[in-house]
Amino acid sequence: MAKIRILLLSLVLVLAHYGVAQAQRYIPDPDVYGKIRGAYQPVTLVARIGYNRDLGGYFVRNNPSYGFGNKVILNQNYEVLGRIARRGRYVTIFGRVSPIDFRAGYIYLETIDGRPYHGRHAPLVRAY
Repeated sequence: MAKIRILLLSLVLVLAHYGVAQAQRYIPDPDVYGKIRGAYQPVTLVARIGYNRDLGGYFVRNNPSYGFGNKVILNQNYEVLGRIARRGRYVTIFGRVSPIDFRAGYIYLETIDGRPYHGRHAPLVRAY
């Protein structure tokens, strides 16, 4: 009986620790302005928009036929990007990336399908 209690108690503690680890808060990226200032090389992409909380919110999805990786959007407009992501179609994106960053993991959007785009929300990062 004592072994079962110890086993149950240890299981509860492990599950509680796992729940705390998974429930970490996400906050807006505090370095977003530095990343926006560094993004000055213009780029045009044909890609889809996706959403992943662990990547920072909305991002430009990898398009293997054009050979670029996923890029987190620095200026997110949840309403507009959510609508585009739900449709799942390819859009033409004009924006700016940092030429210094080898992977160019971030993009500052200026137009989507030729229409001006304005976003005010920074990508999300985990608060440790």
